[in-house]
Amino acid sequence: MALREYRCAKCGATFERLIRSTDEERRVTCPECGERRVRRLISRFTAAGASRGQAAADGCGCGGSCACGRR
Repeated sequence: MALREYRCAKCGATFERLIRSTDEERRVTCPECGERRVRRLISRFTAAGASRGQAAADGCGCGGSCACGRR
């Protein structure tokens, strides 16, 4: 299974679908206008956890490089 992001060729709407098979991906239609010509977009993702020391544990996310005082 994969969460895919699409953009409609007709109305420009951007939407996501949970795709379970390649056959299901061929049947994706726009939820706004019903158009079948949709383009799969490259989705951004976020990894769980962090590799910047304590920043992930304290919720700051700056890696200790800002003036927030969390280090």
